[in-house]
Amino acid sequence: MNLQYAVIGPKGAGKTYIGNKVNKNTDIKFLRVEPIWLKLTPGENGWKRVEKEIDKEFQQHSKVMIESLGAGEGFNQMHSSLRNKYEVKLVKVSADLEDCLRKVRNRDNSDHIPVSDEKVEEYNQIAGSINHKWDAIIDNNGPATDEDILRVIESI
Repeated sequence: MNLQYAVIGPKGAGKTYIGNKVNKNTDIKFLRVEPIWLKLTPGENGWKRVEKEIDKEFQQHSKVMIESLGAGEGFNQMHSSLRNKYEVKLVKVSADLEDCLRKVRNRDNSDHIPVSDEKVEEYNQIAGSINHKWDAIIDNNGPATDEDILRVIESI
């Protein structure tokens, strides 16, 4: 059975770093979501497009990981649809919201959706309050070491 991982947490929590690390060191394909959103045509449903890209990756890989804030009705609908097709694992990434904001301010935003500091704070408050049934939690306040990240992912 195909296994889909969703790494969920605030903007700047390290989801992309975690996904790239997992992609490089395991047999899990990391699919970045923000570049998909950046290429949407006007009126296109972003969550449907993300799901279509996940389905496409499963044609070549048995394990696929995405990153998300994990919030909103669109995410919930996509998550439900994915659960009907694949085994889905939800991984929470926890990080201090002030550190997340600082990281967003200082990162290369060429492949991230540009948002104001106020929106980052708003989105991160929402993301921080999300309470799914987590299969694993990565505490990235330290930040987590690469070994810790891989150990958590490989344990689920």
